[in-house]
Amino acid sequence: MAFKGRCLCGAVRYESSGPAAFMGNCYCADCRRESGAGHITAVAVPDATLHSSGATAEFTKLADSGGSIRNTFCPVCATTLVSHPSNLPGLALIRAGTLDDPADVAPQMNMYVASAPAWDRPAPGIPGFPGMAPVG
Repeated sequence: MAFKGRCLCGAVRYESSGPAAFMGNCYCADCRRESGAGHITAVAVPDATLHSSGATAEFTKLADSGGSIRNTFCPVCATTLVSHPSNLPGLALIRAGTLDDPADVAPQMNMYVASAPAWDRPAPGIPGFPGMAPVG
């Protein structure tokens, strides 16, 4: 399956031909704050299959796991496109909201449900974890 997308202004485009390793929603405080929404939805693909065009910038932060998360974003419009958690080597987490066609996105898990705000509750029927899911 191919995943293609872009930032808000179109200065950065990306494409991945790799299969999704998993898809999930994250309700952690950092994802909420960084996205300005109640949660983010991510599609994990093999990093080696992800290719982009256009200049990007990066921001790396400490994760609650003790590892790091490197976010790649457009320096023009500040759209975060991809995250690289150090505890998931070889995977890139594409932000589903940046996909050109998100029709094939089907989250398989909800992470950090203990942090989900009352106004953005996780969908029932999707397995949930109070913190990080046991992935990787």
